[in-house]
Amino acid sequence: MQSNIPIEHDLIDYNDVISEIFSISFILMMITVNIRLRSESSNSTMVFSGLCCLLVGHCHDLLDEFVLISAQWISMILENLANNLGVVIISIAIFRWSSHYKNQLAILQRQKIELTKASHTDSLSKLYNRRFLHSEFIDQIKNAYEPEQKLSLIMIDLDRFKEINDTYGHLEGDKLIMHMAQIIRDEIRACDYAFRYGGEEFLIVLDADMSTARHVAERIRKTYQESEYYISDERVNKSTSIGIVEYSPRHNFENALDIADKALYQAKNKGRNQVIIADGSKTKVYSGSPVSSNPVTS
Repeated sequence: MQSNIPIEHDLIDYNDVISEIFSISFILMMITVNIRLRSESSNSTMVFSGLCCLLVGHCHDLLDEFVLISAQWISMILENLANNLGVVIISIAIFRWSSHYKNQLAILQRQKIELTKASHTDSLSKLYNRRFLHSEFIDQIKNAYEPEQKLSLIMIDLDRFKEINDTYGHLEGDKLIMHMAQIIRDEIRACDYAFRYGGEEFLIVLDADMSTARHVAERIRKTYQESEYYISDERVNKSTSIGIVEYSPRHNFENALDIADKALYQAKNKGRNQVIIADGSKTKVYSGSPVSSNPVTS
């Protein structure tokens, strides 16, 4: 039986020895970190196994600098197989880890989008909220649309909403707000934006000219008035007042919003249940049927 033969001192390559000692120290440090993390995942176990294989291979390489191992098959197993197997196992673990964290990042990104959407959405109506309008949306439309493009702002307010709140309570008032919000969603397109501006007031930013905006507003007014809505088996007699103004991204959004709001209150002052278009210094009135001052009919 052949024994291992010590290598003469003059033939030892101390550069290789230092390199192997450094590699072994690094591997031991990584094994220590892996143990201290105490992860029970299969990937962590694979990394630990791969590091152990590398440790065996590099320990052999260090020993091989001082002792000539006579059994070649042992040398092949300890050096080539252990090192290569360790690299393969660690590579597989890293690939699986990267796939796992890529999926985790995708989940976090989706959660971030959902949270952002939730912060931009009114919890009752499920339309965009006023905070989103003023914090981001106004800047977005200036960048998304050409300066000369024509948009329309439609401001909507539910008539005599306070009377329903006072008579039947805020829960019924909330249901009426949700009812109007659904009508608005049904009447606008995906490229349009609808906001609950505050209380019983709504805002629509329509990617259309004034003529189209008038037809959309009139459909909303008519649908809301004619839709059957009951409280305690009594049909609610309801209507809405609407103001419209044309807006171009090169102009001041707040000014256009103020004009639309004034047009809305002109509709209120002229008897409610109306659509009023603010066209420069003029206003055009499109009236619906007169509405009783009693919000509920038997």
